[in-house]
Amino acid sequence: MEPPKEDLKNKRIIVIDGDPGIRETYLSILSEPRNREVLAKGAELFDDASKLDLYPEDQFEVTLAERGEVGITAVENAARESLPFAVAFIDMNIPGMNGAQTAKRIWDIDQDVKIIFVTAFSEHSPDDINRITGRDDSFYLRKPFNPEEIKQFARALTNEWSLEREREQLSEELEDVNQNLHEQVEQQTAMLIQTEKMASIGILATGVAHEVQTPIAEISQGLSRMKPLIGILSNLLDGYENLFKKVQRGKDKKYQAAVESISKLKEHLKAEGSLSSLENTIEEVLAESNRIFKIIKDLKSFSKEDEAEYRLVDIHELIEATLYVIRDDSKYDIDIEKEFDEKLPQIKCFPQKLTQVLINLLVNSAQAIDEKGVISIKTERVKTRRRGSEPKIRITLSDNGCGIPAEKLNQIFDPFYTTKSVKTGTGLGLSIAYDIIKAHGGRITVKSKPEEGTSFMITLPKQMNI
Repeated sequence: MEPPKEDLKNKRIIVIDGDPGIRETYLSILSEPRNREVLAKGAELFDDASKLDLYPEDQFEVTLAERGEVGITAVENAARESLPFAVAFIDMNIPGMNGAQTAKRIWDIDQDVKIIFVTAFSEHSPDDINRITGRDDSFYLRKPFNPEEIKQFARALTNEWSLEREREQLSEELEDVNQNLHEQVEQQTAMLIQTEKMASIGILATGVAHEVQTPIAEISQGLSRMKPLIGILSNLLDGYENLFKKVQRGKDKKYQAAVESISKLKEHLKAEGSLSSLENTIEEVLAESNRIFKIIKDLKSFSKEDEAEYRLVDIHELIEATLYVIRDDSKYDIDIEKEFDEKLPQIKCFPQKLTQVLINLLVNSAQAIDEKGVISIKTERVKTRRRGSEPKIRITLSDNGCGIPAEKLNQIFDPFYTTKSVKTGTGLGLSIAYDIIKAHGGRITVKSKPEEGTSFMITLPKQMNI
């Protein structure tokens, strides 16, 4: 495990040597501070106290081991505790396994340790040592050694170890940054594509609404004009029926024959049934025309033509329009349950922005449901505790889908946070919804339990301060 950032300045050294006197010599060289009084007098003689800063205390944390096996155990313990050694001074001729074998075992445990082989005589050449260890980056020092050589090796190699860890850490951080940037680019690209799709839908919706509205209006007006004519024809048939009955009661055979002829024609044409069928057909066509008008209204509500318009809105109409727009978003069997407060007042808002919020929440709910489920929508007035303040409205959207784990609930409104793939979601929907509701002077909260479902509560003022 890599040490934490504050531990990158590693001054931990292990010495493995069978001679107790030499081990103590290492300890005195590496762990005792310089005599700063002597340095201070020297600096005073040369009249330059700043020179004291050029002689930092060479303090190292030194561990001594008399055998290779003891040193290997110390390295294992240090690695386990995430406090690795930076440098190892190893004598080639130590009891038990020799220095090269010890080094190989140490490198198997921790490949980053800098190793210096120290020996007066060895039957192993540097090439032999490289072959045994499988590495060619070790260092060599002959006995008897100069204390300053030990210090220089210790200073240089502990600094090199620390610099290498800093480079590794920086490389990992850069890799993380690059990965995050790559993911954000993908998310931004997906978001831009989605934005373009939504803009295209808005343009299409506006164009369709404009093109369809005029002919549908003509059809509706024509049908409306036909309806009173049905009444006229019905009255006329009633008059003929009365005349038929009077003539039938008379004695004039000529008129009776004409009436019988009309009666047979009436039966043959099924005049009364045809008239009733025509009336029903006109009613059905008028109903469908009204339905098309509603579709046009919903498309206009969904389009961006009123994006910047701040106006009074019936929140129920907004919800109905949104449900129509997304009705085919889910391929599964989802029931929509509505509990609307019919006395809910209109609110002033940016309708297209609120529609965007409703779409995001409803689509999320649909995607959270596995195959069959329920989405419920409830509206209500909320009384505030402050005197003189107007009541607010609340919209609650609930589903019985998969739910959200408790540890993730405080992240769902964060930008780019998503549990979906890049192709499915950008992680911006709920963040944008949060910002829109906040901009309206409202608030959005969430409650959820895994495998039970999720509820979003939107609270809005009747009119925001702008």
